[in-house]
Amino acid sequence: MLYVALRVGSACWLCRYTGQRPLHVALCYAHIMLKIPTKMLILVAAVVWLVAGAGVVSVGIAATTTPWTAEVTTGFIAVYLLFLVMFLLIARKHIRRIRGYTTKLENIFNFFDAQSYAILAVMVGFGATVRLSGLVPDPIIAALYSGLGLALITSAVYYAVTYVAICDELNVP
Repeated sequence: MLYVALRVGSACWLCRYTGQRPLHVALCYAHIMLKIPTKMLILVAAVVWLVAGAGVVSVGIAATTTPWTAEVTTGFIAVYLLFLVMFLLIARKHIRRIRGYTTKLENIFNFFDAQSYAILAVMVGFGATVRLSGLVPDPIIAALYSGLGLALITSAVYYAVTYVAICDELNVP
């Protein structure tokens, strides 16, 4: 189901800069676009969010050094619910955008928009900084990362259920 489409007619930045015809099409990444059927972007998002969620939960589990207290459990539930609402809103926005595409094939990285990639980079950077700084105790890291990861996994399930519903709607086997 994965297609590699060559964009022979367009020139990459090097071709435009040098004013040459694109003779190096097979080697130039600017000419190669990984394209998949548009509805598959929702499934790609589900897989990416599932893998990310599992990775984040594993960090939370690794940070669990003592049994959780009532405060840590309450924090976990609060973090889970807060991020679940945020991630479901983001997922709905992306699904709406993906369903609005009119082309049959889209770039595999279009499951996110530019703003979401920027938010992802900031969240990963902030999370790594907080965790590695040692300023936050392990029980809080465990609750934060476990809640965040579980919210990502739940959102991945939402993407997958939506993908199945769209396939049923379109009578796709």
